[in-house]
Amino acid sequence: MNFYFENLYKSYDGKKIFENINGRIDSEDRIGLIGTNGIGKTTLAKIISGRETSEKGKVEISSSLKILYIDQEPKFDANISAYDELFKFSLSNDSNTRKPEFIIQKALNTIGLAKELWYQKAKYLSGGEKTKLMLCKIMISNFDLLILDEPTNHLDLVSCQWLEEYLIQLNKTILVISHDRFFLDKVTNKIWELTSESLKVYKGNYSEYKIQKENEIKSIMKEYEKQQSKIQSLEKVISERKNWFTSAHSSAGQNDFYRAKSKKHASVIKAKERELEKLETNKIDKPKKIVSPAFEVINKNILEAKLPPILVRVENLYKKYGKRTIFEKISFNVMREDKIALIGDNGVGKTTLLKIIKDLDGEYEGKVVINPSVRIGYFSQELGNLNSKNNIIDEILLIGSRPDEARMLLAVLFFKEDDIQKTINDLSMGEKCRVAFAKLILSGANLLILDEPTNYMDIISKEKIEEALEDFQGSIIFVSHDRYFIKKIANRIIEIENKKIKFYDGDYCYYLSKKQEEFVQDKIGRDYNQISNNIRRLECELSFISGKLAEPLEEEKKEQLNEKFMKIAKELNANKAIIEKVK
Repeated sequence: MNFYFENLYKSYDGKKIFENINGRIDSEDRIGLIGTNGIGKTTLAKIISGRETSEKGKVEISSSLKILYIDQEPKFDANISAYDELFKFSLSNDSNTRKPEFIIQKALNTIGLAKELWYQKAKYLSGGEKTKLMLCKIMISNFDLLILDEPTNHLDLVSCQWLEEYLIQLNKTILVISHDRFFLDKVTNKIWELTSESLKVYKGNYSEYKIQKENEIKSIMKEYEKQQSKIQSLEKVISERKNWFTSAHSSAGQNDFYRAKSKKHASVIKAKERELEKLETNKIDKPKKIVSPAFEVINKNILEAKLPPILVRVENLYKKYGKRTIFEKISFNVMREDKIALIGDNGVGKTTLLKIIKDLDGEYEGKVVINPSVRIGYFSQELGNLNSKNNIIDEILLIGSRPDEARMLLAVLFFKEDDIQKTINDLSMGEKCRVAFAKLILSGANLLILDEPTNYMDIISKEKIEEALEDFQGSIIFVSHDRYFIKKIANRIIEIENKKIKFYDGDYCYYLSKKQEEFVQDKIGRDYNQISNNIRRLECELSFISGKLAEPLEEEKKEQLNEKFMKIAKELNANKAIIEKVK
């Protein structure tokens, strides 16, 4: 693939977005494009795809290269149906198929878009349904380079997993913009980090990028400190020699020895000044210091509190909207130090359950008991608790927090001293989320109920929220589609499925392993337990025989044990093969 760009410059209304951006795309690349909100990721992707042009620089591309660009926020003709949108696209996009109807129907079924939605106007689909419709275009298109802009926005966990597996199997070059770090870990082999001044390339997925980035910062810090030490040393030498020169030169008079010595010092001073000037010209910028989470502020009202073991008790909860049952007879407890992720498909009632616990929805049957010592802090997707006319610091101080604590936590959440005077109405959605989160933390709550707390946030902001929540010593029950976030925060999982709940007493990795085990068990049926027990028994036997074989043995005994080892290993592999076959 011949695709590179160099010295790209882009501005809007005279404001520079980025400059001196260079890069190339190779055939095997699966690139994750990351950067802070507003840095120009979508703009760069559109320039690469040919949808926009840069004011300076050039893009070199093979004339035969076909690019498919999938929008983050798709727009549809007023009266076009989902099915007709795909049919029109297949005709205009050179999909090279003689049976467009069959291919379109297969794509819609594969993506899981309900048949009753096929002929509904596309503009009335939900965010997740619109995303699924756009992803169908991948399956009916002929392309060489696929560009995806935030493809997991609006998708539930099952759909995200499907998309990951699909892209992993897809033998195409990919460029994806995403704040979903779990998704980036799964599908990328290269990370592009975009800033206003450069595009830096890192090999590997997001987690590998993070390691490289941390090592890079440590290395730069080391070089910075080394250079600063050299600068200080030179400044000291120059200052001392200048003082000596001034004193010696004035007292040298006509003495040739002192005159020659002061002249030599003057020459040394000039050489040192040139060396210092060279260092100053090539000065290494100090890496930005990441502010540590304000642990004491975050846990001010929790560390000394005597909370009971059970904070919330939910018993036989039944909820319906009209004739539609959302969930029935669900029971669980929220315990002290629980950090529970509430997961399930879109529409199963996750947000509804949070609202019931917060007493924002009283139309249900069953019982919800909140211990009197519990103070609940609630974060909603709508951010309705923010006054748009206030500035940031005044909004935070409304809850009665101390100004120094408020400023400290705002600094942790990337609000500089100048930022805190900004009006709420002038903030981006990501910034508003951070303000709402700061209010929540400073409210003194010991149980946080969070509904999609990291929506609209860039990766850096998400990671600061994660650090704060990891340090939070109270309990949390939250809804999130961000699997990386779930993996970092949750120590227990509640899944809502088929109007019931299932409790997983472990973190997200534990949940995934148990789901895989359940899937295999369902496929194999009642023989699963027997096969699993056989595997454990055979592994123990192999371990025992391996230990015996390491001892000094007679040749005949050793041969018998080797034969037994091979026989058990064969049986073990056969049992494992049954399970692997259905995974």
